[in-house]
Amino acid sequence: MKLLKNLISIIYYLFLITWILVEIMVIMIWTDTPKNLAEDLKLENDVVYYSTFQFFLENLTMILFFLILLRMKKVASQFALKKYFTSENAKNIRLIGWLSISIFIIQDLIIEYIFPLTNSISAIVYEPNIVQLLVQMSFKVFFGIFLLGIGKAFELGLKQQQENELTI
Repeated sequence: MKLLKNLISIIYYLFLITWILVEIMVIMIWTDTPKNLAEDLKLENDVVYYSTFQFFLENLTMILFFLILLRMKKVASQFALKKYFTSENAKNIRLIGWLSISIFIIQDLIIEYIFPLTNSISAIVYEPNIVQLLVQMSFKVFFGIFLLGIGKAFELGLKQQQENELTI
């Protein structure tokens, strides 16, 4: 379990450092510091993208991903201490499930399917790829639902453990 906790920590800090560097780059593009940075990076029309609601939502999904990693780290820490069926673990696992479903809704439904419909001149021009949506849904949503079930199982296991301790 210690290896799992360390791997989650490494992934968390790697993504955090990368995200911070990207955000610094975005701020530099917004403020045009150094001068003509957007031109040097050949961003041209993409500069407007960094100030849109879609960009904000993509950053929100990144924050939700960091929260998932933090919760996974807490669960792995509890497992390393041989504390399996605790209310905190059940709550964290359920939260990871809800966050995973939220990321799917924001990233795959709103950003990928709703924004193109609102940004295009005609809905006929935009044809969503239903097969791709189902593949994405089968991973993120089912993962979230699975974790909601595991969280409930942990709650029931904790309840059963408490009842067994009372009967002894």
